[in-house]
Amino acid sequence: MDVIKGTVASAFISGEADIEVTEDGFALASALDAAKVSWADVIELGFSDYTVNVKTKTGAYSFTRLGYDAEPLYNHMLVAYGAKVRKALFVGGNAMATAKGDTGTLRDVPIEVYDNCLVSLPPDLSARRVPLCFVNGFEDKDFGLTVSTIDGASFSCARLGYEHAPVVKAAQDAVKALRAKAVEQIVALCPSLSGEQASMLGRLMPEGMAAPMGRIREVSPAFAAALEEKIAGTRAAETYKAFQEIASGDSICVGFKADFGPGFGSSGEGGPDEESGAEIPTEESGAETSAPASAYMLWLIAPAQSGQACAVEFAGAENEAAATYVYRFDCPWDVFRIRLSMALEAIAFKRDAIRFSDEELAKPENEIYRMANDRNEALRLVRSCFAGRAIHRSMDSWRARITELLE
Repeated sequence: MDVIKGTVASAFISGEADIEVTEDGFALASALDAAKVSWADVIELGFSDYTVNVKTKTGAYSFTRLGYDAEPLYNHMLVAYGAKVRKALFVGGNAMATAKGDTGTLRDVPIEVYDNCLVSLPPDLSARRVPLCFVNGFEDKDFGLTVSTIDGASFSCARLGYEHAPVVKAAQDAVKALRAKAVEQIVALCPSLSGEQASMLGRLMPEGMAAPMGRIREVSPAFAAALEEKIAGTRAAETYKAFQEIASGDSICVGFKADFGPGFGSSGEGGPDEESGAEIPTEESGAETSAPASAYMLWLIAPAQSGQACAVEFAGAENEAAATYVYRFDCPWDVFRIRLSMALEAIAFKRDAIRFSDEELAKPENEIYRMANDRNEALRLVRSCFAGRAIHRSMDSWRARITELLE
């Protein structure tokens, strides 16, 4: 869209100005001032009486005297803002079905179904990405849909009109496909499983969900042994042994995710490690940080005996295990375990983001994670519970740090 001329009213720039919308935000230029606003800072977009209104975290902008460009400007902002929100929600690929419906008090909200999620894109912070791998309930009636997830949350959309049936079918087909994929990956790890065992494990460990070894062993001792064999081939092998001293072996949770491509687990942050001083390699640096495609990422959670803290370790097929994260929480243990898995799934397992401080999240290079945090309750909860990291310099220093953090 070309630059539009209009009148701007804000605390930062006022008067006649040029307005330019980009994929990252919008830019304003008057005779005396200029300003750039990132979509990451936008709270709400609105349109009324030929006026475009934008609320941000630091103020508000009102655009008037736009003539015939008023509605096109608003629509262009909606499209660019929605595209940025999709990135922040880690939505990829093409939508399988789309519709417009009502969510809460909002009307005509875009609803989209992808192969792994259902997405709503209102012009504010209430955008939602519902991970279909964690769905445990559908309610389909009166041209509306309610989807429930294993953490007890639910998402509802109403008045879907003629697109109601395609949206429901696409969501249900995607859930079935995700469950079939989970079973396929589980069987690939342990071919001796029966069909019933594989199905039970698929429900217990959808999309990398870390499950207690006790529950895994109840379903299949052979699969539990296969997981432990994988762990033994990584740098997390010693960590797993140490975790058995922190918590009983049955309470340690293990998750795995297959088919990771380049850059898995990295948020792309880079820079020196704040605790060890070592350089953290990233995709941008060209360093080898990731396992090859079709490799496994394994991750472990050890709940402290107090029941209100846990240690989290990640390991890939290239023996990567840079640090252990420790969390302290007030909610029940199973609630935190599930929310941790859901937070990781929501950010495509870019694990740095689950321990970012507010200062780190505010960095320009982390704006996608800042937007994700604004729209994902599980991520906010997990970040708020972060207590510190134990770097793998030596087992003695690591043990001392873990003990300090868990006490």
